Amino acid sequence: MKYVVPLIVMIIILIIFVDITSYKYLYTSSNSMEKKLDVIEKNIKNDNWKSAETCVNDLEKTWGKVNSKWAILIEHREIDDIDMSLSKLKSFIDSKNKDLSLAELKTLKELYNHIPSNEKLTLENIL
Repeated sequence: MKYVVPLIVMIIILIIFVDITSYKYLYTSSNSMEKKLDVIEKNIKNDNWKSAETCVNDLEKTWGKVNSKWAILIEHREIDDIDMSLSKLKSFIDSKNKDLSLAELKTLKELYNHIPSNEKLTLENIL
């Protein structure tokens, strides 16, 4: 019995530490993605399609690196949603469709913004 309580306390501390660390990673990587999306949005609004295409390709490469790490931390459905939205954005930029590009860009921003808040250790997320 004297070992059970310290063991439980250590396990709880470990779980909290892992959760905080994973939240920080999700938060910083999603902020990085959102900054790239802001640059793409400016390029689309200025009809700078070549630069927008280059930035989307860069975002896609970055997402490829982050994707595998996120797969450990979050639901795969959310990753699939981001993959689909990124593909649509790339297609809309290729076709130079300003309205659909901006709409899909907003969807991607919301997806990136939603994930860290959804994974944060709060009573609401636990229950």
